[in-house]
Amino acid sequence: MRLFFIFTLINIFVPRYAFASTCLVIDKARKTLTVLKDKRPAVKVHVSLGIDPDSDKYKVNDAATPEGLYFITYKKPKSRFHRFLGISYPNLINAIRALMGGVISPEEYKKIYTAIKKSEAVPCDTGLGCGIGIHGGGIYRLFDGVPEADWTEGCVALNDKDIDQIFPLVRPNDTVIILNSRRNLYGVIRPFASIIETDKSGFPVCPDGVCTFETGLKTSMGRMLIKIKEGRDGNRSLKVMVFDENGKGPENEPILVLTDQNADGRIGPGDTATGPLAQGKDPQAIYDLIRKVVIDALHKGDIIRHY
Repeated sequence: MRLFFIFTLINIFVPRYAFASTCLVIDKARKTLTVLKDKRPAVKVHVSLGIDPDSDKYKVNDAATPEGLYFITYKKPKSRFHRFLGISYPNLINAIRALMGGVISPEEYKKIYTAIKKSEAVPCDTGLGCGIGIHGGGIYRLFDGVPEADWTEGCVALNDKDIDQIFPLVRPNDTVIILNSRRNLYGVIRPFASIIETDKSGFPVCPDGVCTFETGLKTSMGRMLIKIKEGRDGNRSLKVMVFDENGKGPENEPILVLTDQNADGRIGPGDTATGPLAQGKDPQAIYDLIRKVVIDALHKGDIIRHY
């Protein structure tokens, strides 16, 4: 069955943007955290990341900061890192990809899935771990007398004065978006794309070993639906469909369709860019523009909550 965020091609976009008036956007490439209040930047500070600052978090103890769509789970005014804002890692996307990659067992996946569906705390005793958050302690820490950034075990660290500024602005259930704008389009959007088909128990369904993931955004180009396919043989592809803001339903033709058969970020043999927005334009320039507007949309919080 389809996850609930895939209703129709139109309804996916209209009612589900501002699911919280406050949104925290963390860009790992820029090392920044921006607090959006009603879509407008209120505070912007510098951050430090996990010891592995570039990778998306894949499993417990990998010292990487996760990427994707989360929310604030709790606020702890006093912690060993001054103040702490818990985030909802792992989410269902983390769990599905970990299951497919053999990081967690079906039993562990079921525990995570059940907790998320019941809006309960996710168990920590799986291959994904838990305990990721935003906290103080400084963007630099001294190790053998040398100040080093990116020192956490996967959390997002701020200077104490900055977490003091942000802490009263944030409440549980506020949205947290973590992206890495250094990646190509596939890498940027992958942590936000949900599996489109699950069985009655919540396990992913991947016909012929190919799993399909989707997500949607509102962008300056129009309403955008992005579909990713990943095979268990390592093959992958990406498809982007852009729809006019004035479209009335899923029967409307997209104004742009871009396909990247190996999701490498480049227009190569077999890749296409079609539709009115693509006419007379260089396909690679169109692709690069899509990547830019997707990153801009994420920075504005224009992503659908889908778990």
